[in-house]
Order: sequence, then C-alpha cells, then structure tokens
Amino acid sequence: MVDALLADARSNIAPDHRTSFFDVKGTASGTTLTLTGEIQDQERKDQLLRFIRERGGYAVVDSIVALPSPTLGEKTIGVVNVSVANLRTKPEHPAEMASQAILGTPVKVLKKKGGWYLVQTPDEYLGWTDDRVVRMSPHGYENWVREPKVIVTAGETRVRTAKDRASQPVSDVVAGSILVLRGSPGAFYEVEYPDGRTGFIPKDEASLYGKWLADAKDTPERIIATAKRFFGVPYLWGGTSSKGMDCSGFAKTVYFLNGVLLPRDADQQGDVGDPVEIPEGKMDLKPGDLMFFGSHAGAGEPEHISHVAISLGGRRFIHSSADVHFNSLDPADSDYSDFRTSSFLKARRIIGAGEPSGVRRLALIPYYRANEH
Repeated sequence: MVDALLADARSNIAPDHRTSFFDVKGTASGTTLTLTGEIQDQERKDQLLRFIRERGGYAVVDSIVALPSPTLGEKTIGVVNVSVANLRTKPEHPAEMASQAILGTPVKVLKKKGGWYLVQTPDEYLGWTDDRVVRMSPHGYENWVREPKVIVTAGETRVRTAKDRASQPVSDVVAGSILVLRGSPGAFYEVEYPDGRTGFIPKDEASLYGKWLADAKDTPERIIATAKRFFGVPYLWGGTSSKGMDCSGFAKTVYFLNGVLLPRDADQQGDVGDPVEIPEGKMDLKPGDLMFFGSHAGAGEPEHISHVAISLGGRRFIHSSADVHFNSLDPADSDYSDFRTSSFLKARRIIGAGEPSGVRRLALIPYYRANEH
C-alpha cells in the first residue's frame, strides 16, 4: 500500500523523471509512515507531505532531503566549462547519454556522488556529468551573469592562446557557446572561460552576445538557413551540438541559435507551440514547423512520438537520422521516405507561438539575459 501511495504521489508531483527528481521510500508502522530519500526541491517536498497526509491518513516522520543537497554548501549553481558536457542517466561512464550542455550553459547543481554531479539544464532536463562544471554561489553566479559576453556563431572552431589563428588552442568551441568578453583587440575578441582561462577568438566566428540576442529571430528563413548549416552532421544519441546530434537535439539546437529554447526530447517538443491543422490529403506545412513521427494510437495504446523533423515547407523536411539530411512525404520526390510517411503523426508551429504555448524565448529567460557594458 505504501509503494502504491508513493507511486501515485510521484505521478502527481514529479510525473516526468527527465525533469523531476523523486527518490523517496516509505516504511509504515501502524498509522505512522517514515519517509526517507531525496526529492527535487522544497516545494515538491511540501506537496508530497500534504499528499501523504491527505490521501494516506498517516502521521509522517519526515527524513526526506530536499535538493540541492546540503553537502554542496552555497555552490549550487554551475556553468559548463567545456565545449560540450555529456549528461548521463546515471553517475557512471557506461550509462546512457541523456543529453549534452554546451560551454557557458548555466545549470542547477543538485547533488554529488563520487566525482559526478546531478545537474539540471535551463530546459529543466536532469543528468549526471563528470565533465567540467564550475560551481558558484548565487552571488558568484550573479557576478558572472553581469559580465558582458560573446557567443560563438561558427559551427566549430578554437579559442586560441594568442591573436593568431595558428596559435595553440585553449579549447574547441561549438555554435552557441557563451564566454565572457574581456576585450576587443583588432580582429579578435579576448574571452574568458568560467574557470578563468583566457584566449582569443576571431570576430568572424563569434558575436557580441547582447547584440546577437537582440537580433535573434525565429523566422522561417533563419530557421531553415540554420538547419541547412548542419547538413551531414552525424547522428549522436543524446547529442545537442554541432559535433553530433539526435533528432530532437537537432531541432533544439537550430531553434536555440535563433533565440528559442525548446524542450529537450521529441515528445516534449510535441507539446509546445501551436497545433497545425492538416486536412485530409493536404499537407500545407510552413518552413520551420516541427513534424512528429512515431506510432499511432490504437489497441489501447496511446500515440507515441519517437522522432522530430523541421519542415522545409509542404511535404519536405530536414532531420537528423543517421545524419542531418532531407526527406519528403511526397511519393514523387526523390527524397521520399515511405517509412516516415507511414509514421507521421502531427505538426506543431513554433514560429509566432507565444509563451502560453510553452515556447520560451531566450531574451525572456533570466539564465540567458544579456548585460553589455
């Protein structure tokens, strides 16, 4: 009965394990229930305790730890310090890669296990990483936020130790990486990493972040132009960078580079934006619409989204499957895919959709606010 009660609580309070941490166990003795384990935050802990008392009728002995873990001290915010940090489902290298976070991404640090940190990215996705994340106190993070920044616009490039494209690299960087601006000498920006390392990046491979953010627009032309930049990039499960990306990572990256933060996975993306009506026999999709594929509802099973693509308009689309390439739902098209035709489910319109539809624009997200001196 206790297990069923906690399962019911989880489905109400933390229904998606990808975005909510819930590891609570209970032991009953008569009318007293002792709860142990960890939960996402104090708000969810309070919700859980109310749920147990109202639904279960127990007197509760509360031994639940609300994250972030007190063992972390004040440093509960982190900033990714490598070009691409891998986020895994468990704190071990053989574990499945769930997602990635690129250089300059701020994360909530929730707990530590061995050399691994459980972090939560701005799209609320959870994962374990042992890659370099510079931990900060809220005060230290606010100081970092106030610094002027640059954003990398090249697909992949290097930050160099000197104002010379042939000099020793400090590290690689990918499109969307964010670094502190320290100077603007000649044809280079002088930049600083979250850990204090410095280097130089050519101005034709990066932009002043404040200007970039102000100019970022998710227009059909910009979305398609950005998507085509990644043509041929290999598929990588969990990938969200120009080094390799899965289907939803591709859609997410393309929209991020145009100022929009999409949810991480295809099924989550299928819940945001505005629905697109598709009359029988007519698929008049607009460039930039997200197209979703999977298994249709039937025989007591719900619809299941397993793939996402970006519409090029009409029946043609671009997506990451083996690599980033074109396909079509038109049998007369040389890029026709019978498999994608049979598994097509629906489309959602992100361009022009408002905040109530779940579409979040970077300019309105505190994590990504700009401050140029």
